[in-house]
Amino acid sequence: MMDEKKFDYENYIQNRLREIDDLDERRFAKELLLNGLGSVFAWTEAKYEALEQRVQKELDFPGRRFYVYMTIAEKKDYDPINTFWFPVCGEDVADKRSSTYRTVYLMADEKERRAFQQKESVEGILKESGKRVSFQIRRSARYLDSMKRLYSLFVLNHIPWQGVHMGHLERFFDLIAPEGLLPDAEVEFLWDGWEKQVREDMIPLWNIERTAAGTHEYRMPCIDEVFYEHFFYLSDGTAWEDGCLIDTGDDILSVRYEQNKVVLKTRQQSLKDIAIYRMHQEEPAASFGYRYPVLSNVREDHLAARYLHQAGNFLQTPLELGRKVKELAGEYEVALLGYELLDREKGTAGVDGILFGDMNAFTGVQVFSEDQRNILLMQFQKRGSRTDYLYESQVRYILSQLQAEFMEYRCAGVMVEA
Repeated sequence: MMDEKKFDYENYIQNRLREIDDLDERRFAKELLLNGLGSVFAWTEAKYEALEQRVQKELDFPGRRFYVYMTIAEKKDYDPINTFWFPVCGEDVADKRSSTYRTVYLMADEKERRAFQQKESVEGILKESGKRVSFQIRRSARYLDSMKRLYSLFVLNHIPWQGVHMGHLERFFDLIAPEGLLPDAEVEFLWDGWEKQVREDMIPLWNIERTAAGTHEYRMPCIDEVFYEHFFYLSDGTAWEDGCLIDTGDDILSVRYEQNKVVLKTRQQSLKDIAIYRMHQEEPAASFGYRYPVLSNVREDHLAARYLHQAGNFLQTPLELGRKVKELAGEYEVALLGYELLDREKGTAGVDGILFGDMNAFTGVQVFSEDQRNILLMQFQKRGSRTDYLYESQVRYILSQLQAEFMEYRCAGVMVEA
């Protein structure tokens, strides 16, 4: 935005009027400048703002309707009437506990997360009998399945996949119980030094609301085929700002968004077992106990970013790479200090604390079956005062997003101390 638009002409005129000693002249000047010239200023500003909004609208980024937000909360603090946060898996808020696994959340950085994942088991003591039992440690498969399902819905609805921030979901682990253990058995786990990092009874939440829906359709004649348009009506007035993914089980030809309505074009006369996945984009609603970090794939929104996205050109220069990092950093201030190209044969041997852009590997998209690419190693530095265990996860997310644009290299990064 230009500096001239911020010029406060009213205060400027009021200050200059004080310099006029003659009261009659001051009164005349005030009427002329504030009432006459002031209306011209107001009209000009209104036109300027309308032009700015028009340009922004023409460069609209459709992907902003499909941002995915994630956070965590203690199960006892889950608020079922919150209009923004919903459980990733419905079974997490069910009263019945699974008899085959217990789920824990690891509040630790990337190095500790990898170390915990390499553990094969953890022992626990049954409080009732004092017997020792062993639980196998596994990544929570149900959350990974939810992400795979989300990816398939993007593909089914012909919406470009933007990636998701897996920082929270990667830290959920299932403790597989031995056979015969009752679901309500109380167990005291022996964490062997992991007590401060492990949190029990935590659940992941996201901004995606799933609802069953009915449709209205009418036949749309074509020259050689018959298509049907199915209408899904959304209730509240801000629904058009949210993205919607339709789960029909059938092929979808196109999806169109109208005011409080989603129009689905298919070859099917009727659809059954329909579900709408609505991705809320308003300001996250607060509830008691919702105090943990929020991770998302939101990009910094400004005119230059919208123009470059619409133009489809990504200039692979150091300056543009730094801009992309800033655009993806979100609330975690990260600066790109530099980069270097490493030969694929040498690899990353001798590089400590290396991070890779593999956060969205669950999509199964493998461009290079035998990866012989050189490595693009980027140096990142933490900026700002924020400190928590998710900083390196944010860097991995940035690398994962950059990997989709730098396909000729394998993207990697390291954190450099200030």
